Amino acid sequence: MAEDLALRQGGQPRLVHITAAGALHVDNAHRLPKFLVALLRTRPVAAVRLDLRGVGRVDDVGVAAIVLCGREAARRGIAFAIDGCSRAVAAAIRDYGAGHLLPARPRRGMALRRPHTGIACRAETRPPRGGPRPRGDRPPWTDAGQWPCRWR
Repeated sequence: MAEDLALRQGGQPRLVHITAAGALHVDNAHRLPKFLVALLRTRPVAAVRLDLRGVGRVDDVGVAAIVLCGREAARRGIAFAIDGCSRAVAAAIRDYGAGHLLPARPRRGMALRRPHTGIACRAETRPPRGGPRPRGDRPPWTDAGQWPCRWR
């Protein structure tokens, strides 16, 4: 075994964090549900969060162990959620059909920018603000069908 699975428990008395590090594969996947069941038997727990950020590799048996942990927690009426994981682990969990256990993906929208509404007028092309206009001259903003302002 090149990579072994390390499991750690932390958190508050009723909210338990389980941190997994290493590889979660066929040789060691059985340890994760056993760890969770032993934890649930020894103390009252309201919620379990499984942190998979340290897991670099997972196979189908490892994903099945994660799903089994979620089912065992649901059978006992305990909230179960995956706190975080790498993209490869998340893809394997989604391919297995257990994407509901994953944290919600952040929405990546377009960057906010200033709205481009209205028009921009240059000072020399603006019509005068009141007062009489000369009758013989045409204002500069009416020359050759040009608009006095441009759209932004």
